[in-house]
Amino acid sequence: MALARRLWPLICVEHYLPLCIHTGMNRHVLYLMFGWAMIRSLAAAEAADKKDAQAAPAAAPGIEKEATMLTVDMKAIACKSFMGFGVEWDPGFWQEWNIKAGVTEADWKTVKDRIEWMKIPLVRMMAQVKWCYREGGKYDWESTDMKSLYRHLDVCQERKVTVILSDWGCEPNWLKAPGIADVGDPKYAAAIGTYMDHLLNKKGYTCIRYFVMVNEPNYEVKDWNRWKKGVENVSAEFARRGIDKKVVFVGSDESNDESWHRTAVDQLQNKLGAYDVHRYAPADEVRSGRLEEFWRTQWTYALEKDRKADGKPMIVGEAGILSDGFSAGNNPLHLNYEYGLYMADYAAQAANAGSWAVSAWMLDDSSHSKFNWGMWKDKTGKFELKPWFYTWSLLTRYVPAGSTIYRTKSGQDLRLLAARSAGASGDRWTFLIVNRADRAAKLKIVAPGAKSAKFKQYVYSKQKAAADANGFPAPVEENQANPAAGLNVECPPQSACLVTSIEY
Repeated sequence: MALARRLWPLICVEHYLPLCIHTGMNRHVLYLMFGWAMIRSLAAAEAADKKDAQAAPAAAPGIEKEATMLTVDMKAIACKSFMGFGVEWDPGFWQEWNIKAGVTEADWKTVKDRIEWMKIPLVRMMAQVKWCYREGGKYDWESTDMKSLYRHLDVCQERKVTVILSDWGCEPNWLKAPGIADVGDPKYAAAIGTYMDHLLNKKGYTCIRYFVMVNEPNYEVKDWNRWKKGVENVSAEFARRGIDKKVVFVGSDESNDESWHRTAVDQLQNKLGAYDVHRYAPADEVRSGRLEEFWRTQWTYALEKDRKADGKPMIVGEAGILSDGFSAGNNPLHLNYEYGLYMADYAAQAANAGSWAVSAWMLDDSSHSKFNWGMWKDKTGKFELKPWFYTWSLLTRYVPAGSTIYRTKSGQDLRLLAARSAGASGDRWTFLIVNRADRAAKLKIVAPGAKSAKFKQYVYSKQKAAADANGFPAPVEENQANPAAGLNVECPPQSACLVTSIEY
């Protein structure tokens, strides 16, 4: 339209000039007339263009015009058989503080229903020697603590959830057991061997696949040599009882002191069948993308120093975000929208770095007294779901155990997690996109060799987090697509989007 307005005077000159000359009109007068007409016409065209520009709809602010193509390198495998995104689930639901608060079997069913929907592949679970060990070397298998432990393990056994059982030690006053001096005491190893034999062979909990000796030993024990002696004692006890054939020993389980991890690799690689580290990452470390490098550094050290490490799981034993006011029982961010975004970002970076599993701290607030790290509140809070349940539950549900994770590079403001898993009708794909930018991201994700399938998209943003009547995430759209040709996804600003062809 604008071009036609500008060309019209020229068309007039070209068409009418010969006619006017033929009739004898003065040529100079004619040029003046058409010159003036052209000036007026161009001025009118410019004014009309401005009017059209005001009337036309402007491009939506903050949205990329062209899609960014992200191609999955099928040779860049971060983990061949991912164990899953899991949770810490300490067995506190049937403990005294919750019983006093009035928890019921109906409440317990709510918890089990949520675990069922989440399809949690693994949990890390607390155990303590003092729960069963009594004076004179006797054992109480029916204490309140042990009964609560059984009920939690029952849920895992029924749902085939892999359990990393972590004995928290015996040295701080709140963990002391009668007659046991410290973690280097042979009585401590004997007590662990006895209760593990009870759980595995008497109770039949085949879900217990991994064992950790002392939670964060750099804090709980502090002395490397004493903790190392304890590991050697427990390892020998397990071998004597045949428990080592059923359970993998995991360590060092350190937090915030990676020298313990490196020393464990150097000195205990013949005892440890898996390595784990805790990381409560500062927000800026996650936002900048530096967390991925942190995890890659830890796992690379093990791979370089332990010739058998490529067959040993590398586990993020506890995952969370560090913030002002942080403590073992208090997460100041637990009700914030941003926490869900940061945890999704954490997950993508940890998986891309080669982690075999990532366990978030914590499933629910009922796990401990006066505690708020969970994905939902306790009885006093009516078990209300928190924002970060949305993103983490999608990860536990749609990145199943056995998935292949492909290492991806996606930019400063963008993270991509690409997971392929086997299904009854062929390969299934799940893509997590975390958009940290203040503008929407249009993406075209290409996975060579993938097949056409129906993909569901979930969106977690401040404006949108669709959920069903139970509060469980609901898809915002469902379309047939072929990632081999390109899967088109648009993610709002500061959001996490999960797209999956897994049918459930």
